[in-house]
Amino acid sequence: MKMTVDREVTLRMARAAQLRVAPEDVDRMMDSINDILDFCSLVGELDCSGTPDFAWKMKRLPARRPDAVRSWENRDEFNAAAPTIYGDFFRVPKINAEE
Repeated sequence: MKMTVDREVTLRMARAAQLRVAPEDVDRMMDSINDILDFCSLVGELDCSGTPDFAWKMKRLPARRPDAVRSWENRDEFNAAAPTIYGDFFRVPKINAEE
């Protein structure tokens, strides 16, 4: 069964995802969603009856470090290079500023 979305469903999806979509972009978004649904229906038609189930067998667990509190000897040196210190925290310049 082929699924499609219309303009109203597209706008509901955008609101649910908290996306602001300009009115002139709604049709393009709707077309993109329908393209994705078309692709999903094609994948659903594949015959995978002879394909073994996927299983990732880890030979060993990843290395873990002990979760222990440690003192930090270079803390003062690190804080001296920070732009601004506020108690135990330091402030860095804003990277993503709106213009």
